[in-house]
Amino acid sequence: MNLGRLLRRPIGIDNGEGAPRYPVKEALARMRCIIYRGDKRECSCCGRAFSLFLFSPYMTARCPNCLSMERYRLLCRYLRDETDFGSEEISLLDVAPTWEFQEFCRSYENVEYVSIDIASPLAMLHMDIRDLDFDDSRFDRIICYHVIEHIDDDMKALRELYRVLKPGGWAIIQVPILIDKTVERSELTEEEAEEILKYEDHLRGYGRDFADLLETAGFDVEVLPFVKRFTPEEIERYGLDETEDLYLCRK
Repeated sequence: MNLGRLLRRPIGIDNGEGAPRYPVKEALARMRCIIYRGDKRECSCCGRAFSLFLFSPYMTARCPNCLSMERYRLLCRYLRDETDFGSEEISLLDVAPTWEFQEFCRSYENVEYVSIDIASPLAMLHMDIRDLDFDDSRFDRIICYHVIEHIDDDMKALRELYRVLKPGGWAIIQVPILIDKTVERSELTEEEAEEILKYEDHLRGYGRDFADLLETAGFDVEVLPFVKRFTPEEIERYGLDETEDLYLCRK
């Protein structure tokens, strides 16, 4: 088990809101905040400033406080700066939650936050993304971040997300974009899969045609190069993923 997963394991303490607390993780975070105190780097998820991000300059660079990665800091920055996230009453479904994004959402009183996962103890509800136990048009917003590449029937999962999204609502659905055209693991040799997919639990490599797949599921898709709004100095300060466009999916 790697360090990130270990620190995310619950200790059996319920916070009364349907999700466990992480006292060991929180204590370690306080220690890291002291060790890495400074103001050269700033996390868009938790709002704390530090001397550096952990494990920089790698793409997994972590916030010393909340352990957010670059892609989640980009997401939080977009939600905070470019959407109604902090102003309107909204219901939000978070698929396969992370601790840092869950805490970010819970910091907004206007957000009705619901998280699901097939097994994770961090999730409020356990269910299969391919068969969601929600009414049609249940949520105003959906976040599904780097999940679909793990699902055998990705179209069924995407259509379920479309079903539970309210008309006029939107989702941000992200996958690793690795190549030009999507390819299934079963179509690759073992050597090709290792080179393209990197991870054994990725069932396919998505390409630039991912937007077409989302549109087939019913969404109106806009690909947002949001990170390009920032200068190189700002990207370094906020620790943003400069390779990831956002897939905004409207219903």
